[in-house]
Amino acid sequence: MSDLSQMRQEDVLPLIVSQLAEYGFAQLAQVVAEQTHTSVTIKPSPRLSEMLFIAQEESVEIEPTDYSKLQQGSRSGATEEEDDDDDDDEDEEMQDATTAGAGETGAGAEAGTGTTEGADTDTNTKKSTKRPIMTRLNLDMDPKSSHRTRGPNLKTVYTTTHKESVTCTTFSKDGRYAASGSADTSLKILDVNKMKLVVNDGGNDVHPVIRTLYDHTTPVTDCDFHPNGLVLAASSDTVVKLYDLSKPSVKRSFRYLQDSHPINSVSFHPSGDFLLVGSESETVRIYDVKTLQCFTPKAFTAPPPPPTNVNNRPSGGNNNNGDDSTTSAAAAQHQHQVQQQGPHRGGINHIEYAPTGSVFISASQDGSIKVWDAISGKVVRTIENAHSGKGRVFEGVTSATISKNGRYILSGGMDSQAKLWDLGSGKLIHSFLGATQKTEKQSTVFSYNEDYVFSSDESNNTIVCWDSRSGNLVRRYAGHQGLIRAVAASPTENGVISCGDDNRVRYWCTPAASAAAATAAAAQRQQGHQQGHQQGHHQGQFQQGQQGQFQGQFQGGHQQQQQGQFQQGHQHQGSYGGGPGSPEKDEILAF
Repeated sequence: MSDLSQMRQEDVLPLIVSQLAEYGFAQLAQVVAEQTHTSVTIKPSPRLSEMLFIAQEESVEIEPTDYSKLQQGSRSGATEEEDDDDDDDEDEEMQDATTAGAGETGAGAEAGTGTTEGADTDTNTKKSTKRPIMTRLNLDMDPKSSHRTRGPNLKTVYTTTHKESVTCTTFSKDGRYAASGSADTSLKILDVNKMKLVVNDGGNDVHPVIRTLYDHTTPVTDCDFHPNGLVLAASSDTVVKLYDLSKPSVKRSFRYLQDSHPINSVSFHPSGDFLLVGSESETVRIYDVKTLQCFTPKAFTAPPPPPTNVNNRPSGGNNNNGDDSTTSAAAAQHQHQVQQQGPHRGGINHIEYAPTGSVFISASQDGSIKVWDAISGKVVRTIENAHSGKGRVFEGVTSATISKNGRYILSGGMDSQAKLWDLGSGKLIHSFLGATQKTEKQSTVFSYNEDYVFSSDESNNTIVCWDSRSGNLVRRYAGHQGLIRAVAASPTENGVISCGDDNRVRYWCTPAASAAAATAAAAQRQQGHQQGHQQGHHQGQFQQGQQGQFQGQFQGGHQQQQQGQFQQGHQHQGSYGGGPGSPEKDEILAF
């Protein structure tokens, strides 16, 4: 290859260093910079991955689909699905391996059949050439031929039980671990690869639950993994607790953050240095994880409204109809500006950083969605009246997330609709219909490659799957015996974890993924690595060296530090009253 077609080494190395920092490997980025003598300020940036994505998409030629064949029936379209949609031979092998899993997913297939017109009975042979797999949603580039007629072939391969309703669940950023939080105040940490092995190994020497954490005194409301995978943040009532997962014997948190309002949602910044908190307060909180200092976006100051007299007419001049019209328009403009650039007017149900960390999004009980600049703390986009409806506890918008390329917003609410928005214009692209959500707060999420949207239907306790590009409902997955409270999608593969009022956590994946995990485990045993399989696998993930790294990030003496910062009797005053560790009235968030 000619040198003219390559970037220079001195241009590539800073991109690698910044990308490592973006993924949360700050210390590794520092080592690479030192070893390669790269003089660069280590600042997280996704530029390298974005450049690679653009190059990949520009090098792929996508052929349009023959729509005449699609009109003849859904079976022809089903044969063009990606590798995760397994054929019936693979399904039969998996059904022989487990009767329980087949029974549960069979119900899901039956429910999905009514929507996809028998897509699960496809017996056609797959074509040898498969269309490229899209790694993120891009409606400008993705052709109409990318519309799918069936969802991924997911089956329950593992379940675990809490003592009460399971209220939240999430994956780690690398997809290797999952966590669940319950109304019984406990948390469970699960090894994803081990969950895949249970169905094929019959449960022998496989224990997917690698931690059970007990330190909350009220129901857990949300949880999120630190980007390094060694820390879990979990909220309950007015407290967020941080757990050190690098220590196998520790079941208690090592640090906590005290808020003044019940907390509904937490989210780590991609760098791991900050934690977003959304609560029943209309004010966003951002905590510095190392110092526990709390920041709030600076209060928006709108220009004063036009002056009026006691009769609600303009002060001075002639009070004619023209003046009334001018005043009314000015007042409306003032109100619109306050709504667009000011804070929420109700509690925050969900809050989340975008994948790049440059912005974050909040979903409120006032029915609005707001996108915030993570540096300046200013609102850059507001979508008013995004969702309506009121449930047993929550109302308005219950979830919102930003796509990988930062161009789209996916939201869900108590009006039984999920919606896809254009972030730049704030306009609705299309809705996802067919799932009832009127009682409890539920999740709406993208699949790992943003081909699909997952949520739940409280009318029949199923997980629903839509094609993200068309909005068509393409599949249902049955198995839960009670209302589904949360659904999370793996960030690396077609896998889903769900939980609900039946006290169960269910992990769903494709039969091919489960079989591949079993094959890899068998090969490992044949190579003489069976000894220490139960505990060695976990210890290999959380090594002693990582503990040192972790302790460097979260410095010692945290007990004394937090006692000094969160004194007893701390009360909410103004935006967050001026005690130690609290945001000052006009303090602006600055990373």
